[in-house]
Amino acid sequence: MKKITVFIISLLLVSLSIYAAGSSENSDVIHLVWWHSNSGVLGEATDALVEEFNKTTGAETGIEVEAVYQGSANDTLTRVKTVAQTGNTDDLPDLVQLDATGVVDMSTYENIYYIDDLAAANGDDLSFMLDHALESMRYKGKVIGLPFNASTILFYYNKTLFDSLGYEAPHTLDELIEIAPSLIGKDAKGNISRYALANVPTTYELCAFIGMQNGLSYITDMKNGHEGTPTHTVFRKEGTLNAFLEKWRDLYQTGGLYNLTSGVSAEFAAGRTACMLASTSSLTSVLEAVGNRFELGVAPLPMVNEDATGGVNLGGGALFTFQKDSERESAVWTFMKFLTSAQAQLYWHIETGYLPVNRYTYEIDEYNAHCEENPLFRVASDQLLASNPEVVGLWIPNAYQVYYSFQSNIRSMLEENLSIDETVSRMADEIDGYLDDFNEQNSNQH
Repeated sequence: MKKITVFIISLLLVSLSIYAAGSSENSDVIHLVWWHSNSGVLGEATDALVEEFNKTTGAETGIEVEAVYQGSANDTLTRVKTVAQTGNTDDLPDLVQLDATGVVDMSTYENIYYIDDLAAANGDDLSFMLDHALESMRYKGKVIGLPFNASTILFYYNKTLFDSLGYEAPHTLDELIEIAPSLIGKDAKGNISRYALANVPTTYELCAFIGMQNGLSYITDMKNGHEGTPTHTVFRKEGTLNAFLEKWRDLYQTGGLYNLTSGVSAEFAAGRTACMLASTSSLTSVLEAVGNRFELGVAPLPMVNEDATGGVNLGGGALFTFQKDSERESAVWTFMKFLTSAQAQLYWHIETGYLPVNRYTYEIDEYNAHCEENPLFRVASDQLLASNPEVVGLWIPNAYQVYYSFQSNIRSMLEENLSIDETVSRMADEIDGYLDDFNEQNSNQH
């Protein structure tokens, strides 16, 4: 992997200038500020890309980028909102990296610069991006943010244990239910020392488990908020949440499901759970955490049933920018194009585990060489490319309330033995109530 990484960095020095816009004849350097929430390995990869840009394309076009860490994604969003409320766009960064929870706020900001319009203003288009990536950030028909750190949900499992039992990764939840009792481990006193799976589903899991059903389904109307602010949930009427919860309850009744809401990765890496559901972006860190304890396996998310053929949604984050003067906007597009170029996305993928958003990355020899050397990394890409691009994440006000509504109600259903119909109705009523309150308070803005 190190040889490939070194090669990619050297290749960036040679080839990324093809994405330059403008001319180096202007001696005035345009200084761009990028706010982000990347720390650790992500922060190191961010700094490396910025350094490469400044030495190559930036040097050629008179653009210099400063990457500024702003804390968590929520901290970054809060800071952007605080500055935006002053009405002074000069105090905003030239671009900001936000996760999907930031879209609701960005969609109401009048100075947001839609990426389709930014590309067109620079004589360009978005044809180099994966359809899945574009759909993940499309709002009311336009791409509101340029996808950058893309991920999907995966099924991680203890392959050593599975192999010893003669099991393959489950293709459906029914298959997981069938093998779950055999995955349970017990100590000398008969207490459970290893569960089959630890998870309490939230918005993250349900976007996929509901979205995959019938080839394509949504949690709310308005295409999960991608066509405007949702007005109500649709999972009760369409029966998609019921279908999932029936399987989830069956899994719980095997005794192999542990209702754990935090520390799931640590439990898995320690061998105290046989499987877990986690983001593509966790792959590198999980491999390091597992170490030599067991062989790690990665597989697509199990289907709710055989009709759930839609696949998974693309999550992660994107780059947002704001309307300023045309010279700065051109510089921003030059830098955005660099970050999402085929080679830069390959580097970002190898260093962080995030999926490439550039369709041409998947055609690069170095990408295929990396996947041959590290086959687990290809699983997420194959799963994404086989998914329906219209399966998208949920953009909803009161996002944290909705998150905890799913989590708390599903946990109550299992631990208090509530009926599935009652649980679904309670969740639908709660979330519809949140949406009613928001839409009444913001009727003039949407």
